[in-house]
Amino acid sequence: MARKFIMSYSDSLVKRISSKDAKICVVGLGQVGLPTALTFCESGFDVIGHDINKDLLEKLNSGISPFKESSLEGLLETNVKTNRFHTENHIVKAVENSDIIIVCVPTPITEDARPDLTSLSSVCDSLSQISLKGKMVIIESSIPPGTFERLVFTALNKKNHVGTDCWAVFVPERLAPGQAITEIRTTPRVIGCIDEDSGLIAKSLYEKIVDSEILVTSIKVAEISKLVENTFRDVNVALANEVGLICEKYGIDVKELLNICNSHPRVNLLHPGPGVGGPCLPKDPYLLLNPEGSDPIQSKIILEARKINDYMPIHVIDLISNAIKEQNKRLEEATITVLGVAYKANVSDTRFSPSKEIITNLVKKGCSVFVHDPLTKENFGGQTVSDLWNAVSQSDILVIVTDHDEFKKFDLEKIQKTMKVPTIIDTRRIFDRKEAENLGIKYLAIGYTKKPKHK
Repeated sequence: MARKFIMSYSDSLVKRISSKDAKICVVGLGQVGLPTALTFCESGFDVIGHDINKDLLEKLNSGISPFKESSLEGLLETNVKTNRFHTENHIVKAVENSDIIIVCVPTPITEDARPDLTSLSSVCDSLSQISLKGKMVIIESSIPPGTFERLVFTALNKKNHVGTDCWAVFVPERLAPGQAITEIRTTPRVIGCIDEDSGLIAKSLYEKIVDSEILVTSIKVAEISKLVENTFRDVNVALANEVGLICEKYGIDVKELLNICNSHPRVNLLHPGPGVGGPCLPKDPYLLLNPEGSDPIQSKIILEARKINDYMPIHVIDLISNAIKEQNKRLEEATITVLGVAYKANVSDTRFSPSKEIITNLVKKGCSVFVHDPLTKENFGGQTVSDLWNAVSQSDILVIVTDHDEFKKFDLEKIQKTMKVPTIIDTRRIFDRKEAENLGIKYLAIGYTKKPKHK
């Protein structure tokens, strides 16, 4: 009955979506919102972008992307020129001139690891004062379970009736920075809805941009699914990191161990690293354990995994400190070069980056810290260097924190000849350990701390 009702409505939203005449408004133009907006533009929709950051809007109107993302800048420039994408700094105007409102605002955590829904609450407050008749509201922001019904649904129903006057769904984003445009199209999407009509309309919309399965479920299942997906990854990273720490105690190379273990058809251990960063993994486990309007949920395994991953930057500092002692120096006398401040390879995003903890603590301890990252100007209090090899020549230790492709091309022999006491702490295992050691480089990694074989 619901499908028949929607399709028979003369001015139905489904028909406008089908003909791509529906106007879309994306609220929040960050690393989820902007790729989402431009993907809809490329599919033939006109999109209005809204953000509270006026400087960001000015850059976007000039075709300038605020962050590095594969193929994003070209899409932005093209769609700005054709006016398929334009911005509006007044949310009321943006919403009133749209049929579909997609909310992609940040939902960070506070210093005490509780959800901060300030931005989402502000958007919901604005929507509660606007007539949404004939419109659909889609929340893509990650939210604690219960938030949609307690916050979003309540706000929308103040002036409208969801399911009759307007429609609303929760569609958790599932993209990774660096591959956002590709993953929006290729990754299955989940639609959480309260009423059947909302689910059908949303599915007809996402079918225009998603070349994969679209699953329709309840709101709460959708809310929890996104958080569990990232918690799964966080816990598995923590296991890998703990295995790495154990390998250091046993005096073996974790990389060799993983090659053996992963030969088993039912084992897929990850590689350890300097910590977990980015917009999702350090945050979503806490959203999962803090349901809206209820007391926090206790989970030993999830919270312990968070502690392990948060500890890893401190362990990197310990590796640095021990290596400096072996050079008969004090840490406050040391000069360190850090490669990479982005939280992962080939992106400019520095949110929750392990480099922040590593660099800020080294600086506090009195170290001179040179910082080099080709994709971002952030240095977390270190000294940004353009002449990398001059910095390396002055350094006691070279620390690789981010595995950018550019770093993987570095010549180990040149590093060996440039450094006074060649010492590398390779937290991402971008270099071949045996090659480094054969060159006489002291090579350390998470999960490997053996002394080198000098020439």
